Amino acid sequence: MQTSNPRWIALQVMLQVVEQGRSLDSVFQSDWFQSLPAEKRDLALCREIVFGLCRWYVLLESLLAGRLQKPLRARDRDIEIVLLIGLYQLLIMGTEAHAAVNETVKLALAQKKKWASGLVNAVLRGVLRDDLELGVDADAQAYPHWMRAKLQADWKEQAAEIMIAGNQRPPMTLRVDTRASDVESGLARLLASGFEASGHATVEGAIVLASPCDVTELPGFEQGLFSVQDAAAQLAAQLLVCAPGARVLDACAAPGGKTVHLLQRYPDIKLDALDSSASRLDRLRQNLQRTGHSAQIMVGDAAATGDWFEGDLYDAILADVPCSGTGVLRRHPDIKLLRRESDIMSLCAQQAEILEALWRVLKPGGKMLYSTCSIFKDENENQVSRFLQRHPDAQEIPLNDTNWGELRAHGRQILPGSGNMDGFYYALLIRLPES
Repeated sequence: MQTSNPRWIALQVMLQVVEQGRSLDSVFQSDWFQSLPAEKRDLALCREIVFGLCRWYVLLESLLAGRLQKPLRARDRDIEIVLLIGLYQLLIMGTEAHAAVNETVKLALAQKKKWASGLVNAVLRGVLRDDLELGVDADAQAYPHWMRAKLQADWKEQAAEIMIAGNQRPPMTLRVDTRASDVESGLARLLASGFEASGHATVEGAIVLASPCDVTELPGFEQGLFSVQDAAAQLAAQLLVCAPGARVLDACAAPGGKTVHLLQRYPDIKLDALDSSASRLDRLRQNLQRTGHSAQIMVGDAAATGDWFEGDLYDAILADVPCSGTGVLRRHPDIKLLRRESDIMSLCAQQAEILEALWRVLKPGGKMLYSTCSIFKDENENQVSRFLQRHPDAQEIPLNDTNWGELRAHGRQILPGSGNMDGFYYALLIRLPES
């Protein structure tokens, strides 16, 4: 039955990403995927193939083009992806050659295109015969040309390391609710349940698992003791210090990791959680319920304050704005296939619009933490620079007293892999009191 075949499922997932422009998250959360009769181990193999193929798609697509006598027709995109799945298994995943070739040929036949089975067999056996290997610049070639060029322009000699880090498998990092426990107790609980883990070297309250697992298997997860969140993202609640009773806005809140962390760290605040996606806010509600916290949840566009703001200014605002996601490519490799160069300009405009709107609902003397999971300077330090030039009532609070990331002209940047963290950017601003 094809619906339980991990390679067939991987093909269907990739077709939705490549042809429909859907993210892996949306496909995996869809009713179709959730209802598949496949075993857990088969779904794990599917995810391994899909994430790996997205990570190396651009490179493998180029290698495949060089081994075809003529390009495949647009209506045969499924066969192209079948071939790429085969190449991924042979060249990167390390699947035994006989199994990789045979299973990929079967995958072509499952598409009811008998002619394709001979092509798949010939291409994959040709790769084996020629002992094809990835080049020394494979990591860079796995990025779209425009993204590679922008990384090189922004980071010059650091670009190569950034691209290598972006192609690595991400760690599974947990956040401990330090109001209910401490890292040492959390580690002891994990160890007692058979999980190998260690405390994060930089971020207090963070634990890194030696290998990923199903979150529901974690002892204390359902009770809110642990949450899954990269260490870099955990820094937001540390940086946006909130006084007891403060009115706080998490302006782009879903799915709620930072919302919950703010409430755990500052339990006496009054927090509004805003997001434009009602469906993603359902996940935020689930996270709040699991961890035993509450917040005022609002559906709305952060830039359209007239639709949701009721007049009571905020003491603190977290502006974790929409961005290119280039700092989390190792975690979301489908971004390489879905993001376009033209998106950056529109994202920068959206970020600027959100900053302007949120600044108007921040009290004089209040603080705003601007953050992205991008490593493009236009979305980060350049964005903050432009904002400060427009606003004489805004002053940056330098993030000097830290041992993570690197200080930029404005804000602080974490590059992918640094401290075993995702790529993140933070800048802390204060609205000066009226004179």
